[in-house]
Amino acid sequence: MNKRLEQALNCEPSDRVPFLPAIYEHKAWFVGETPSRVCRDVNLFTTAMFAEYERVQPDALTVGMDVYNVEAEAVGSKVLYYRGEDSSVPALAPEGAVFRGSEDVASLKMPDPKKDGRMPLNLEVARNVVRVLGREVPIRGAVSGPFSLAAHLVGPEHLFMLTVTHPRLVKDLVGFSAEAIKRYGEAFIDLGCGVVIFDSQASPELLSPQMYREFVLQPTQNIIKYFQQAGASHVPLIIGGNTTKIIDSYLETGANNILCDAKADSKEFLEKCSKARRAFRRNLDSANFLEAKPEELRRRASAMLQESQGFAGFIAGTSVVPYGTPLANLLAIRETVQEYSRGG
Repeated sequence: MNKRLEQALNCEPSDRVPFLPAIYEHKAWFVGETPSRVCRDVNLFTTAMFAEYERVQPDALTVGMDVYNVEAEAVGSKVLYYRGEDSSVPALAPEGAVFRGSEDVASLKMPDPKKDGRMPLNLEVARNVVRVLGREVPIRGAVSGPFSLAAHLVGPEHLFMLTVTHPRLVKDLVGFSAEAIKRYGEAFIDLGCGVVIFDSQASPELLSPQMYREFVLQPTQNIIKYFQQAGASHVPLIIGGNTTKIIDSYLETGANNILCDAKADSKEFLEKCSKARRAFRRNLDSANFLEAKPEELRRRASAMLQESQGFAGFIAGTSVVPYGTPLANLLAIRETVQEYSRGG
């Protein structure tokens, strides 16, 4: 296996900057299907993973499509799947939350990754991909972060209200979520996968830095420590939006790869991550990927790479790639990363 990503995660020099585009529902586009179909079909999902690797050649693959729904659905929340040719991402159904906020958290069903919801399907996809590509590229399973899972169990708006009216209940719900995530993540690790934690409901654009420390930091630390003890030496934590305001807490989570999203301050991430010897992924904004020209994306990718200032822990990424993004656009970014790294 190419050690490029591992070297970057350890903040050690490598042959070039790793390239990790955020491809989730866009996986389905590679096989000419919709996300709602692919995320419920082992064969389609597996084929889509292989197609992503063959066409884009990222430096890691993530087994995940609608990354915030799987655990919530396994607990009992209802997910809306789209019919026909609708390429929308499956989402929490209206009134689909399993928890209303008036019950005891202990009444919630702890999901079993071997049998509940789509957990077994995603694990089967991971097993298939590891079997074929495990020696070539790192494979990571997508798991929710504790606050994002809590939001999908009770409904995002309701959860934010409960942080004010019933903070103890929120802490109990986040604690339950953390336990469910540990079980699901450990099942990926047992297959020889890594794990990636996604917790963008905890972004400072939604949750204040003080509330992040109160409700999210400790459960996240516990999850990451658990995964590390289970054998995952590298645990990325993905929080979207402008996370500059929580960068100190972000570093305290113990994640060895954090996200500097398109809105965040790359200079502050570079300064603090360099000092802490912590890798970070810098995202290129993908908002106009559907209509952008490859030449424009080359220029933007080059400007992003200049922000690395030679830091060995810098990883080039994108925000979530929209379904239907032309392959030429992704290849333009990848080639720019490769050319920059070779040429310095």
